[in-house]
Amino acid sequence: MNKNYVQKNSVIILFLIYLPFTQLLIGCSKSADDLYTESILLIKKDETLEEGLKNLIQFEKKFPQDNRLPEVVLTIATVYQRQENFEEAIDTFEKVIEKYPESQEAYKSKFLLGYLYYDELNDSDNARKLLEDFVKIYPDSELTVSAKVLLQNIGLPVEKWSIVKEFGLNESKINDSQVSK
Repeated sequence: MNKNYVQKNSVIILFLIYLPFTQLLIGCSKSADDLYTESILLIKKDETLEEGLKNLIQFEKKFPQDNRLPEVVLTIATVYQRQENFEEAIDTFEKVIEKYPESQEAYKSKFLLGYLYYDELNDSDNARKLLEDFVKIYPDSELTVSAKVLLQNIGLPVEKWSIVKEFGLNESKINDSQVSK
């Protein structure tokens, strides 16, 4: 066999073996800004949601001092919720609350966690505890009114909510507005 042929094939084989590793290393060397931007774009579409989630998790591990980390972890929690992976969503919302208590994402996580228990899990007891706690801790938040409305109406069908009655909405108007979304 020709020596040049063997050398050429060896180079090609080595290239094919090392190409995936090189691509992996290049992917890992993305800047925080690039990885963040790419992740946010990916999670906007259902078909790339999982890849976006992986990128966000990679961001969290790779850039633990980045000032966007509370937002990234909150976004991870909401992606888990979108995927109906409620156990992971709950754990991640709680992580934001515990690790970043002074951040805006902490109060958003507290509200979203209460809402998850209310809306997704139909767990009125946990929803009530979380939302009452939210109102006490964050009385001046823009989400406080929403938390109070939820608290007043836990356990009632939407058409019986006090705010629905206040604005004169009936069940057919509620259903029409949901269909038109």
